[in-house]
Amino acid sequence: MRIVQLLHGNALGGMEKFCLDLSNTLAKEHEVLLIADPVFQKYVDNDVSFVPLDVEKSRNNLWFLWKLYKIMSGFSPDIVQIHKQISIEIMKRLSPFLKVPFIVTKQDMQKKKSFYGLEYAVCISEETATTIKAKHLYKIYNGIPYHEPKKIKMPSGFNIVAVGGLRAVKGYDDLLAAVSKLSFPYHLTILGEGEERRYLEAEIERLGIGEQVTLAGFTDAINDYLYSADLQVISSHSEGFSLAMVEGIFYTPVLISTKVSGCTEILSEDLLMDREEITARIEDVYHHYEGYKEAFLKIKQQYKDELTMDRCAKNYLKVYEEVIWDYKQKKI
Repeated sequence: MRIVQLLHGNALGGMEKFCLDLSNTLAKEHEVLLIADPVFQKYVDNDVSFVPLDVEKSRNNLWFLWKLYKIMSGFSPDIVQIHKQISIEIMKRLSPFLKVPFIVTKQDMQKKKSFYGLEYAVCISEETATTIKAKHLYKIYNGIPYHEPKKIKMPSGFNIVAVGGLRAVKGYDDLLAAVSKLSFPYHLTILGEGEERRYLEAEIERLGIGEQVTLAGFTDAINDYLYSADLQVISSHSEGFSLAMVEGIFYTPVLISTKVSGCTEILSEDLLMDREEITARIEDVYHHYEGYKEAFLKIKQQYKDELTMDRCAKNYLKVYEEVIWDYKQKKI
């Protein structure tokens, strides 16, 4: 199968990471062309045909659309996979000339007009399905490639880790406020970078927890941090299907999360919490650690095979085959 992956954006977030991992995995057995910003080239395996392109140009830029058409038509794809709203408008204009179907994956909970009236779409959880209207809608959980973790030296105390870009939606200000009230020795490490760094640094200083919190920035060793921590916390206001949760299932001893999409579908009730009870729940984990560890182990055993990138890629290939077949029937 010949597959085009069109990736908008120039910062490595969850959606971008997923697209890169999916492209690398699909390319093991299929021909994959990834069109993306040059910044992503270092994350792409040699099996992937990579075309560096400034994909942030306007969807109304005719020269850009013509260049994109020439790249895709030269590859002769069977299907085009897209991951962002702006790509939908572009593919609606190009697909009649390319004469191939395109399918979009919805990765968040925002309701956008572009995701209504689609022919083919993928949702990543039951809740994200409510933000899409497509004639053919498929559900595929996000997966990640597994990398063997190793123990690393962590700060003293009960080690808590949070993973994700420093953005308001991640609720890190609530998490900082929550840990500042803990009654036991702890250290919180937040892995990620983003526009809220200065605000969070100010919050850390205001709360007087500079010795207990590290904003560690971007790292390629998320698996090692999670494997070496005592607890992972997801404090998000909204998620589509959290890759941090999937990483936790592979690497973390215990994970607790706010009640966001995806997490409510996978985690048991005792691992979920309301925003106002983050402090109390972390305290409870600390004092009843083995019980939480056992509860999360059941989730790990249930989902560890289903949430691999290999399984995810196989599910996408099955959907691609159905879409290509349906598209051809309509063209006969």
